[in-house]
Amino acid sequence: MEKDADGRLLVVADSSFLINFLVLDQMDLLGRLTKFHFHIVNHVRAEIRYGDQRVRLQAAVEGGIVTEIEITEPREILLYDELRQFLGDGESASLAVAISRRWVIAADEKGRFRRELFGRLGENYLLDTAGALVTAIKTGVITVEQAEALRGQLRANRFEMDPRPFDELLGEE
Repeated sequence: MEKDADGRLLVVADSSFLINFLVLDQMDLLGRLTKFHFHIVNHVRAEIRYGDQRVRLQAAVEGGIVTEIEITEPREILLYDELRQFLGDGESASLAVAISRRWVIAADEKGRFRRELFGRLGENYLLDTAGALVTAIKTGVITVEQAEALRGQLRANRFEMDPRPFDELLGEE
């Protein structure tokens, strides 16, 4: 797994992950996860459609919480084209970056996306929303109670994550 000069893991975030923190208005939480350095591919930015979410994302980019990047290397472009045949635009771009640069990918996608990621990089390269919240609890950024409240807000917005209580998820890490 690649790290930046400060020793933080380099992470490319897919819209499935990013939207959860935009909906919650909790992009600052990602900024406080000092273990990670979050990036988004311009393809993912284009998938953020709602005005309030676009404003929050722009603020996160301007505030240095996430860095916007582009796919420019020929190898990444070829991989993106291959993945695009069976995955969406943002998923393909994010996965191409993760695979070619050996970065962690922040995503909540299932199915073919996960099979491609796990087959090409392994399960340790995935950070999902629950995993980010567990990291936030472990590093003192939020409490278990706050994480459970965020889970409830996400559920109200039709996103279901691992149903096990965060106390149980903490024991697995």
